[in-house]
Amino acid sequence: MTRLNATRASQASRCVARVLTLALAGASPLWAQTASDPVPDTGHLIYQMQQGDSLLGLVNRHMQGPDALKQLVQANRFPNVNRISVGSKIKIPRSLLKHTPATATVSRLNCKTVIQIDGNAATPIKTGTVLGEGAVLRIPAGCQFALTLEDESTLRLMSGAVIQIKTLRRNSLETSPEVKVELLDGRMEIDVPKKRQTGDAPFEVLTPTSVAGVRGTEFRVGFDAKQRTSQVEVKVGVVGARGELEKTEKRTEAGQGVAITASGQSQDIEKLLSPPRYASVEPQAGGKDLLLKFDAAAQAERFLLITADDANFSALVSQTQPTQAQVLASELGSKPVFYQWSSISASGLMGQAQDYAICKGYKRLDHWRCNVPFNTLGLIKPHLLFQKVDAQGQVFELLNGPIQAVDNNLLVFRGLPSGVYRWRIEHEVSAAMKAGINGQFELVAIPGTD
Repeated sequence: MTRLNATRASQASRCVARVLTLALAGASPLWAQTASDPVPDTGHLIYQMQQGDSLLGLVNRHMQGPDALKQLVQANRFPNVNRISVGSKIKIPRSLLKHTPATATVSRLNCKTVIQIDGNAATPIKTGTVLGEGAVLRIPAGCQFALTLEDESTLRLMSGAVIQIKTLRRNSLETSPEVKVELLDGRMEIDVPKKRQTGDAPFEVLTPTSVAGVRGTEFRVGFDAKQRTSQVEVKVGVVGARGELEKTEKRTEAGQGVAITASGQSQDIEKLLSPPRYASVEPQAGGKDLLLKFDAAAQAERFLLITADDANFSALVSQTQPTQAQVLASELGSKPVFYQWSSISASGLMGQAQDYAICKGYKRLDHWRCNVPFNTLGLIKPHLLFQKVDAQGQVFELLNGPIQAVDNNLLVFRGLPSGVYRWRIEHEVSAAMKAGINGQFELVAIPGTD
């Protein structure tokens, strides 16, 4: 599956899902059971009183508003506001905190039609564009798009998504910025560095029926604007999910997901379905078309199938949701067609993806081989690591270096045999930031006429 990330050179009812920071060593599998946790309080910052602190001093240094001291006292109900011991923990309403703007940088963009909507105006954006609070973005079909935040978190928006950056700011008491992004339609994948610790500012991803609060994990959030349903699917880490009126969260681990109904009711935890696996090929009448068949989980109601012309899925061809794990390939040649398959359950939860490169090969040295292209369009100073992984897991490096000038933005590896390949492309976004795209695919070279 193709993924994007970036690093800096220097350094309607609502349902809630958040990442749990507690250790889960020894926890039993949750395929059928439900583990519950209290609903977190994300509206307050918890501050531990230090030697020399006073409420008035805290207000003057870190808060704003003419009645900040009054609101702070009301939020805590101190027995004696003049005698608060060192080590005491107090709640500070986030609405009172002084803050400065934080930024999000466009770190991946392979099309020219992504726009920032500002009221009735629409402005095109490009790689390196810096965004702030209030930005609304619409991602067109067939486009790869990623945002990188100041804490190196990455938001990867899928084709057709619409988002609004509702909150993006820093305060002097927390290391990481406070982030609130609303997904108004489509799907978004979130990768938050594990270094983001408990006590940092909230990182929330909302939909009109869900919120995901993050403390260092990797997961997806989906929202169907027509059906008004949401999905939370965990890849790494642990997430809690609840409806707004529910009093507890459902703890959801890696490889699991929770669907949320239009009324805001979280459903039972599900194990995410495995992707379809390539099984066979059937020649069709006339000899030019081939029916590619895949084995899929019986529980899959439908599939997400993304088709592209290159290994890094930069040039997308189509995106469909077939009900059968098969696809008709017309006039395959030595240049593969790239397919990305994911299984979708009846509740709308999507499992992990699997990439395939399928071609009609030519024979050299007793192996059927094909020519695999990478698309470097829009990448500044790209550097490619390309490897082949054999059946025993041994890795063979095919290239690890800068991509020199190529024709039509394509770098083509010729004569590759069937097998599993993985890759990573790093490129510059600006003088202060580099971005990365990585993925893995299985090459299937169908015997040709050579």
